[in-house]
Amino acid sequence: ALLSTNNKGLGTVDSSGDSEVDAKQAEVFARHPRFKHLMTKHKDTMMALNSSAAGTDSSGSGKIGEDVINVTIRSMAASSCDVEPLQKRLPRSLQVGRIKAMCARAFGLDIDLQILHFRIEGDPFPTELDDADHSLVYYGVTDGAEILVNEVDVEAQKRERARQEEDHKRRIEQQEQHVTVLQSMQKSDHRINLIATEMSQKI
Repeated sequence: ALLSTNNKGLGTVDSSGDSEVDAKQAEVFARHPRFKHLMTKHKDTMMALNSSAAGTDSSGSGKIGEDVINVTIRSMAASSCDVEPLQKRLPRSLQVGRIKAMCARAFGLDIDLQILHFRIEGDPFPTELDDADHSLVYYGVTDGAEILVNEVDVEAQKRERARQEEDHKRRIEQQEQHVTVLQSMQKSDHRINLIATEMSQKI
């Protein structure tokens, strides 16, 4: 569903069905914690985007002729960070998956290993484009935005996975040692109780 701005500057969806609206809005906020900030900061732009998607201009009259934005696509991956950035005019309806395919051809990066973010001038942190099926307008990518392309470090992932497995193994061993100590103490207590019982019976 297309996101818009309400009179409080927060993101919402079509006015029909309040429960559905709340659920979709909550999902968006959960997946993108900075969405409220972006919606507030770029409220006018997002209203224009929504009007465009509805087939009218911001005044409600006429068809929008240019449903495209200018973006710069820059590779941040070690293997292609020196490649000249792409200057593209892209439709707002373009899906993230299509952009990844474009980056695979331009920068020689595996589609499955790509991580895309976008930033707008003045934003302190880039926003991740984390779903290949969603479009640029869904994330609020506006004219002049910069799309940053990173690549997952497979070797780093393997090292991190090995470290996590080693940590898990060490925790299991520590727990087993703790259980062994407790069992030994319980056996000692049991023997002491038996001796004490025998001695009390002899007295």
